[in-house]
Amino acid sequence: MRVIRLFGEWAVLLALSIAGAIFLQSSDLTQRIDNQLLDNVSAFARPAPSDDIEIIAIDDRSLAEIGGWPWPRARHAQLLDRLTDAGARIVVLDILFLEDSTAEDDAALAQALRRNGNVLLPHTFEDRADATEGTDPLYPLPEFQAAARVGHVAAEPDPDGILRRFDLMRATDQGSFPHLAVQALEMLGQPDAAGEHGSSALITFQPDDVPSFYSASAVIDGEYSPEFFKDKIVLIGATAQGMGDRYSVSDDTVRLMTGIETQANLINALITKSVITPIGALWQNAIAVIALLVLFATFWYLSPRWGLYVAIALVGILIATSISMLAIGWLWLPVVPAIIVIALAYPLWSWRRLSHVSRYLDREAARLVRSNEAVEQGRGMEYVARQVDRVRGLIHSVQGSLSYIRQVIEAAPDAMLVVDDDGAVQILNGKADQLFPGWEDHEPLSLTELFAFGRATLQRDATELMTEDGRTFLIARSHLGTPGQDDLSGDILALRDISALRRLDQERKQMLEFLSHDMRTPQVAIIGLTRKQADAPTNCDTMTRIRKQANRTLKLADDFVQLARLESPELQLEDSDIRALIEEACDRAYVLAEAKHIAIEQQLPDDPCFADVDASLIARMMDNLIGNAVKYSPEHSTITVGLSATGEASHKISVSDEGAGLPEARVKDPFARFGAHATDAGPSAGLGLALVKKVVDAHQGTIDVASKKGAGTKFTISLEQ
Repeated sequence: MRVIRLFGEWAVLLALSIAGAIFLQSSDLTQRIDNQLLDNVSAFARPAPSDDIEIIAIDDRSLAEIGGWPWPRARHAQLLDRLTDAGARIVVLDILFLEDSTAEDDAALAQALRRNGNVLLPHTFEDRADATEGTDPLYPLPEFQAAARVGHVAAEPDPDGILRRFDLMRATDQGSFPHLAVQALEMLGQPDAAGEHGSSALITFQPDDVPSFYSASAVIDGEYSPEFFKDKIVLIGATAQGMGDRYSVSDDTVRLMTGIETQANLINALITKSVITPIGALWQNAIAVIALLVLFATFWYLSPRWGLYVAIALVGILIATSISMLAIGWLWLPVVPAIIVIALAYPLWSWRRLSHVSRYLDREAARLVRSNEAVEQGRGMEYVARQVDRVRGLIHSVQGSLSYIRQVIEAAPDAMLVVDDDGAVQILNGKADQLFPGWEDHEPLSLTELFAFGRATLQRDATELMTEDGRTFLIARSHLGTPGQDDLSGDILALRDISALRRLDQERKQMLEFLSHDMRTPQVAIIGLTRKQADAPTNCDTMTRIRKQANRTLKLADDFVQLARLESPELQLEDSDIRALIEEACDRAYVLAEAKHIAIEQQLPDDPCFADVDASLIARMMDNLIGNAVKYSPEHSTITVGLSATGEASHKISVSDEGAGLPEARVKDPFARFGAHATDAGPSAGLGLALVKKVVDAHQGTIDVASKKGAGTKFTISLEQ
């Protein structure tokens, strides 16, 4: 029961651990820690920088040379024309042109946008006016929007304030709006960027010196050769202090990055297909469940030390798996939920196991202490240490008791052996050593190997052992041990020398052969000779008396032989029809019954009644019962023989007569042997009912006698299979 309870606690803790891992995976409770882990290993998933991306920065130098912000839009038009002349592939102008300036400047910028034909402008979102929720897109001026493509540049950092994810498609109640980077890739001939990565993109960022920056004033002044920007993706944005938006990003360390840099990193990740794809919840849960199953299997089958080793190894494997998937396939596996559950499961299970060990030590201490002894408290600084010390002392006491038991076994009058549950011989006393000398040199030996080593053979269904010198030993076996303590269990065997009993048994068999043959043969001859002289005119009375005495002697010999054979447990059991045996016994008694005008009424079932019995002994039993009934019943009476089935393999046999009943001397013990005596029905050897009782006992049945003076006798026999 204690094992079942421990297994139940193990199963419950496993189920709770799996449920906890799934809950943490589906919630945001561990998102910050997972993000920090991602930041720390982001170097393994950093994409190679694209040589096609260049940033033109509106930096402090540009502001100093061109003038303060905002610039006239003619300056932006001049910059665009430079890039148009240089043959830039696309231009991302990350500046929000939301308000009107002078008509001349706005027209100049619109014309520059149209001349280039591959310019991307950003738009953002603003809170909906006169509403508590909802946003509306905020686009550039219509003339700019008509001359260029537009994409949103909205970005929201994670709860820890660090930007890692971009909305490739932002959905509002007014529709879905593609990101500026998605529009850029569509212009580059990769229209499925949003569909390939979903609505959100998780990326890692390049170091702060990648990509390179070029001052906007230097480009306008023509300091760079026009071929420098040919077929390049050029991003124009503010980097000067106090201008534009800045985000906290992480590339091993947290730092600030301008908005134009984040756009460049996103476009680079999309072009190089290094956007990180988070593993789905199903796979996250499956990996966590597998790790927990391995851990809990270790808890159940291995030691606590190995449980700790496996827990640490699983944490390392989970982290290594997450890093490998990130570095090889740009897949992100959050493992913090599984690690947290593993970190909690080990001490919880260790606590439960320690609690069980503590209770076990208390139980064992109480069990080992004798009833008349006080429980000695152990020594130690803490409770478990005191328990261990107490059990250690009790074990020493038990070892002393075992030594005493060994002495008892050694002093036993019989040869004794102790074998464990695997059949290996563990202990032999001195008398057994004399039977199997030198067995220690061949350890370990099984019991069968030991007997073969001593040239001894098993007999009588492995209940006796015969040695090479002809001695016979009776094998007595008894189980040792306490339930639940398999390591302290086995069998103890005692070999008792019964050689003298076997000699007596052989002599008894020889005597039975003498009685059954040598003694019966002259009696049969006497009966035959007297029958021939029965018609002689003289001495007929003498011959009759001789024949009666010979018959009596022959019956006495037969009954004695049958009784002697019943002393042997070797019954010849076979599936026999009891109904047929009774009918045959009634047929054999017919002549004697007919001579006295006695009717034998058979109350037998119509169908055969089979049972495992010794048919010859059952037949002899019925002959004695029916013969006695005929012998002691008056003339013109009735003898009733019955048979009924009382169960699937149980039968009841009855024989009743209408005689004078049993004598008072036999009523108290009807089956005792009364010796040879004369009765009204003739001489009796006194063995008939004793034989009947022996047959019933040999078949493990019962016999009841109901006798009333002057009202007859009824014998009822129950045979149970």
